[in-house]
Amino acid sequence: MTDNESPSESNSSDAFERESQQQEVGLVQEFFFFLRENKKWWLIPLLGSLLLVGLISIMATSGAAPFIYTLF
Repeated sequence: MTDNESPSESNSSDAFERESQQQEVGLVQEFFFFLRENKKWWLIPLLGSLLLVGLISIMATSGAAPFIYTLF
């Protein structure tokens, strides 16, 4: 610690350095951390249904289209 730094600045810079040394977290793992910490469990069915609609729309433009049309 230099003479110009206060103890709180030194602690915050040490914490910043420790955080920067940690392993990076993936997008999905970060999202589940967000859900757990903020109690936003209602987002899971919403995102699941959006992913399902996206998957069906992608498959509708492929060779699987005749099989999807029979479902509706």
